[in-house]
Amino acid sequence: MPVDDYIQIMIESLTKKSELLDKLIRKNEEQNECVSGKTYEEVDWDSFNLIVEQKQASIDRIVKMDEGFQSLYDRVREQLNDDRDKYADKIREIQRLIIRITDQGAKITTGEERNKKIIEKIFGTRKKEIKRTRNSLKVASSYAQTMSSDFGMDFSEQDIKQ
Repeated sequence: MPVDDYIQIMIESLTKKSELLDKLIRKNEEQNECVSGKTYEEVDWDSFNLIVEQKQASIDRIVKMDEGFQSLYDRVREQLNDDRDKYADKIREIQRLIIRITDQGAKITTGEERNKKIIEKIFGTRKKEIKRTRNSLKVASSYAQTMSSDFGMDFSEQDIKQ
């Protein structure tokens, strides 16, 4: 296969990767809408998890595309370096796409970090609520035991939990 064909395939691969990264950016925004300003109970976790699965499918495709790109590049690297002037326009196109992809990667990372912080806050709040509930149950149980031993009253575990 001629070098020009390999280069064109590499450009198409980078273009498709950029499109997948745009899709990941949109999925990050959808995840953010799922969780932003909501309590644990208000989040639609099924939708959130579906988005995670969709993102993972896109990431898997990107990894395969990167492997294919690297394989193609390894085949033509020497020829590109030897004939830089001949392929200058194509090399600039590849560089432009790589810069775009790098910017998209940074945007994805920022979105992931933002969503992670929101989710950690939601789970932190949920954890505090569970801890308060457990503490309340312990206090009620302790009170029941005190009342039972001091005043001869008999409270069952079922009475305390109600």
